[in-house]
Amino acid sequence: MEQPCPQCEPLVRKLREERDAALLAVAVEREKANAILLSQRLPPPPPPKPIRYWAVDAINDGFKKALPLPHKGVRALLKALRK
Repeated sequence: MEQPCPQCEPLVRKLREERDAALLAVAVEREKANAILLSQRLPPPPPPKPIRYWAVDAINDGFKKALPLPHKGVRALLKALRK
C-alpha cells in the first residue's frame, strides 16, 4: 500500500479513527440487542394438530381442487348460516 503524502496523513488517520469509532458503536449496539434477545424466553411451540384435523384439511383441499365452484357455494352458505 502506498504511503499517503505528509499533508494527507493526518486526514487519513482522522478518517480511520472515525471509521473505527463508528464500527465500535455499531458492535456495542449489536451486543446490546443480542443480549436482549437472548434474555427473552420464547413461547413453547404449539401442540401438534390432532389427526382428525389433518384428515379434514386433506379432504377439504381435495374438494377445493376437484370442485372449486361448489366449494365456494358451500362456504358462502355456511357463512350466511352463521350470521
